Amino acid sequence: MPRWTRVVGDSLVYEGSCRVLDIIFWPDVDTDYVDIYDGRDATSGKKFCRVELAASTTRHLRFGQGIPFDRGIYVDGYDSAVETTVVFEPL
Repeated sequence: MPRWTRVVGDSLVYEGSCRVLDIIFWPDVDTDYVDIYDGRDATSGKKFCRVELAASTTRHLRFGQGIPFDRGIYVDGYDSAVETTVVFEPL
């Protein structure tokens, strides 16, 4: 069963193997961006980098059957006000 977690700024979303189904990103200024890592922190392998767009515009990335993450999901938001929602299924 899918789970979802909303984070603001940087945060560990999930620890362990999973599939990411959706990433929903909302910046509050044009210079905001988010990087998504396969791991527990920002030193692990990046899966998605520089998801960015105009301020106050939602970007929704949907991945059908999901993208496998081996170690977990870590969100690194450029600004402390960046909102990111990750929908995932634990394996």
